[in-house]
Amino acid sequence: MTFAIVKVSPYRVGGLVVPGAAPGVLGRAADLMTFTLERLRDRGVRDVTVAYVRHPEAGWSAVAGYRCDNIDELVIGDSLVRVSEKYAARFVPDGASPNPCEDLWDQVEAADKRGEITRAFTEEILVLPEHGEADLYVSLG
Repeated sequence: MTFAIVKVSPYRVGGLVVPGAAPGVLGRAADLMTFTLERLRDRGVRDVTVAYVRHPEAGWSAVAGYRCDNIDELVIGDSLVRVSEKYAARFVPDGASPNPCEDLWDQVEAADKRGEITRAFTEEILVLPEHGEADLYVSLG
């Protein structure tokens, strides 16, 4: 297992909303997330950022897209979410699974079960670069 505790500065993510997408690989929104990621790549988004956000009454959703440092970068029709400043556990794939995303979420689950992290269940960020290694930032409580 590979993770480090890091401080995440605030930033914004613009992109497409995936309703019902809870953090993790599997779930009812998995096919919709795959479809959305393909559409983003077709639009030319190379380094995809997925911000999972939880509303107390509506549950989890995600905004899959791109870092949006300036509001003028937001594509017309896309949604925008603000990632707050926080401490997070940053996970990187450790090769235990052939699927890097599955590996990341498996590591989170294992660290949580062993008491190595305490999840805050606020914004959780998955970064899927076109080239290089994916990483995952899990909010800590």
